[in-house]
This record gives sequence, structure tokens and C-alpha cells, in this order.
Amino acid sequence: MTIQQLPIELANQIAAGEVVERPSSVVKELVENALDAGATQLVLDIEQGGSKRIRIRDNGSGIVKQELTLALSRHATSKIKSLDDLEHIGSLGFRGEALASISSVSRLRLISKPPEQEEAWQAWAEGRDMQVNIEPAAHPDGTTVDIQDLFFNTPARRKFLRTEKTEFSHIDEVIKRIALSRFEVGFQLNHNGKSVRMFPQALSEKQQLQRLAKICGGGFAEQASTIDAVDGDFHLTGWLVPPEHCRHQGDIQYFFVNGRMMRDKLLSHAVRQAYEKYLPNERVPTFVLYFELPSEQVDVNVHPAKHEVRFHRQRQVHDFILTRIEQALMQLVATDSSQSAVSHQHHYGSQEQASEQTSFPSGRTSGGSFLGERKASGSLLPNAAPTQNNRTDTQHRTESGAAIKAEENWRVLTVFCGIYALIRNESSLAWLNLADVHIECVSQKLMQQLQDGLNGQPLLVPVAINLANLPGPASQWPQQALNQCGVVYKCQREQAIIEQMPEMLRQGNVVSGFSNLLTLLTEGAEHKQLANWLAQFAGLESYSLTQAEHWLIQWRSQLSETPSMLQRLSLPGEGHA
Repeated sequence: MTIQQLPIELANQIAAGEVVERPSSVVKELVENALDAGATQLVLDIEQGGSKRIRIRDNGSGIVKQELTLALSRHATSKIKSLDDLEHIGSLGFRGEALASISSVSRLRLISKPPEQEEAWQAWAEGRDMQVNIEPAAHPDGTTVDIQDLFFNTPARRKFLRTEKTEFSHIDEVIKRIALSRFEVGFQLNHNGKSVRMFPQALSEKQQLQRLAKICGGGFAEQASTIDAVDGDFHLTGWLVPPEHCRHQGDIQYFFVNGRMMRDKLLSHAVRQAYEKYLPNERVPTFVLYFELPSEQVDVNVHPAKHEVRFHRQRQVHDFILTRIEQALMQLVATDSSQSAVSHQHHYGSQEQASEQTSFPSGRTSGGSFLGERKASGSLLPNAAPTQNNRTDTQHRTESGAAIKAEENWRVLTVFCGIYALIRNESSLAWLNLADVHIECVSQKLMQQLQDGLNGQPLLVPVAINLANLPGPASQWPQQALNQCGVVYKCQREQAIIEQMPEMLRQGNVVSGFSNLLTLLTEGAEHKQLANWLAQFAGLESYSLTQAEHWLIQWRSQLSETPSMLQRLSLPGEGHA
């Protein structure tokens, strides 16, 4: 068997097998190239999950005409020039394989115009022959890479692509990760002509928290605490969620090393070990973390997709991350809410037997009208609205003159029927209606969020509503107010097509929710009224002990102002409950 050098087209196809795993891999490589070129605005247009088309436009530095052909050749890059550069990599890309590999399995068009160049030029390359054609084009400063018919010449690989929805979900995840690593860059992601993600530049702390809420959820942004730790060349920053609010699934675990998203075993082990002794059962660490260290102390050239790295001082890196996260978690657990949740975690069993002899407040029980479930992350899911009679009945049962002092150290003993918490302090026992407290707290947060506008969530499938079934003509709808509430829609063929709704309404009856919201806005409802109405969808059918502790802490300072939340009980010797 003779040894021979591989043809260039075959070598590129082999390289494409490493670089281009699926459409999301193409998106990752091209977006990273744009960021390395200094882009501050990126627009991504995806068709059919990326298999039909991937077009990425940026406002970066561009590529001069003389280098367009070279840019599409293998191992051509402007990011490293010597072995020393390879040991001090500060860019996201550096191998010079991406464009050549992608063009070998697609129809690629590269259009670019540097600011110093008077006109734009485009380069064409298609499939195995890799012949590059250069033509003049019209284009603003920056670069557009247009990929069409991915894997058109490799049917065996094309058939392994998943459904359009699945492939686009991978692209969406890539953009969310990169958007978390580059707050100074604006991103717009479109799929089949519809806007799916819009992340404006986030330069201020408030804007960064808004982007964090859009990507990780409003509950994460509200509950997470910042971490900022420095030790010599090591710098760890980001957000950590308190253990009792961590998620049951590891979908929000983002770790960046020098701005590069990582799934490194060393880093994951350090975070998991730090959380280990604090996490409730069946929960996993929830975090967004950024680790910075000198580039010469980390080797990013150990994985084809650059998902893993090798640290020169692995033990020191592991111990630094472990120790600093442990210290941050200790401070979080030391707060009143965390102390209460931990101290009473084992108290539930001893109180459960006493529930049979304890009288319950009348009103809603575990078989109430609330449907759905609220996850511990704090996200609001749609549920049926509670009746006002529950609060009124409880208020009539409250003992006159039984003022509840805000400074009293109330703590949860147990939860009955999943809705009523039995709480006590040094001298009193009382029932706390968890659903009412939950809704009241959510209402206050919504009032604040409505000032800046709610974050709408795209519907998986747009909902069409006949205009005849909606109040008033569409031309008179309060468009700005609807947008302020996170609603995105369009009117066509006597129908309103609802594409995006507020988070707490999107999982329920969209038709009813949109109609009722439109009615409220048309009648001039103020933010307080809107917040109260939206908060009605926050209740649960059942609350856990940990959730009871959380809502007690949230509402403790206002118990004296709203005694209707409580039904005071008598201690033994003072009468009967």
C-alpha cells in the first residue's frame, strides 16, 4: 500500500467532519470570526434550521479584496503568525480551517468591505472543486457570510441532521451562550423570516441584568448573587444562584474561560464540589461564571470544537474556583432565608403527624382551582386566578387587636394541604396563606418590571385569533402598551397572529389571555391594575416547605400591614384554635 498526499478537497472534507458537526457548528465558527473582527452588531438569518441557509452579517473590520481568495483556503488566518502566538491565543478562532471546511460542504458566498476600501467584493466557492470566484458587490462596512444547502454534496451526513426545530434549538443555544459572553455586542436572530431573539448592546449593569433575564429567565436574574474574586492572575466573576433556588436540571450552567464557552470537566467538578454540601435533593448547581487568567497559562488547542481546555496549573485553578465559590455560598446560606430553609428541612416529618389534630382555616384546599406548577427558579407559569373571597373570609376570622409586629421572628413549622403554612414566633401561632403571599409579592415585582417593559417569550406555535372575536378594531389597539407587556403580534387576513406573550401567559389559553389583556389596556388600565391581574397567574396548587420559607421571608416586613394574610391561633392555655 503506497503512501500519498491527500487531495486538497478530500482534506477539507475530513476537516469539515471535525469543524462542521451540524448547522449550529457553522453558526458558532462564523460568529466567532465576526467577534474576532471587532463586530459590535450581528444579524443572523436562518432558514429551515440552518440546513437551507445560514447568513450572518456583521459590522466588523472586513477583509480586503486581495485576501478574499486566501480567506477561503485551508489554514489561512490573520490571528496567529508564529509559534509564540499559539501560546498566547487571545482570539476565539486561530486554526484557519472554518471557512475552507464549510465551503467544501456547502455553497458559500463571502461579501466584505473594510472601511478603508471604497467598494465591496464577494467571493464564491461551492463544493468539492473549491474554485473561488471574485466579483464586485454592494455592501456596507463589514462582512456577510452566506451559507446555502449545507451538506448538499455529502448526502450521508445530511440524513443525520435532526428535525428543523431541533437543529434551530441548537443554534439558539449557541447564540445565547455567546450573548452571555459578549454583553457589548448586539445580536439579532431570525428564523424563517421571523425574529426570534433580539439582544441589544448591554453596556450598563441594568442592561446586562436584562439580557441575563432574557437568556436565563427572570427568576435567575432576581435570585442570583454576584461573585467577584481575585487571587493573583486568577479572576472569577459572574452570578451564583442560592442552593435552595437551584434548578432541577442543568440547563443554566454557563462557564466561560477568557471569554470562551467551556464544558470542561475540571471546572465542572470544582463548581459541583463547592455546591455539594448545600444543595437540596435533586437540584443541580445553577450559575453563569467567567474565569480570566493569562492566555499563556491555558491551552485551548486540545479539542476540535474548543469546548475543553488544559490549564498549566490545574490544581491551583481547581482549588481557587472551589474555594471562592464555597466562600460565596457560605455567605448566601448565612442569610435569614437560607438559615430558615436549612434549619427546618428535617422538621417537616415531626410535624406531619400533628396535622390530623390541627384545625384548618376554611377556604381553598389542596383541591383548589390552581392548575400548573411554579418552578423553584422563580419563573411564572399560567394558572387559574384565585377568588377574592378567600382573602375576605380570612380577614373576618383575624382576631381584632392581634397586631403582627414586623420585627417578630416568624418561622415556618410545616405546610398543610400544600397551601397553608403554620408559622410561629416566641409567643404566637398563625396560618399563612402562601398563595396570597406569593401573588402579592409577584404583583410588586411586576409593577417594577412594567416600568421598563416585560420580557415576552416567543410561542412555539403562533396562535391565530379572528379579529371579529377581539375587542375593537385592530387599528385602535394600544400598540405601545401591548409591546410594553411583552406582546408581539401581526394582523393579516382578518386574523391577529400572536407570536410572543408575557412569560406568565404563554403556556395557558393564549386566546383568552390576549383578549383579556387587550380589554384591560383598551380601558386604560394602569400598571398596578395590570400587575395585579397578571399576578393572578402565579399561584400554585401546592407549595413546598422551602417555598413557604421563601415567601415568608419575602413578606415578613409587611405582615403587620396586611393581617388578612394571617389567621391568628391560640397557644395551649390561651384557648382553642
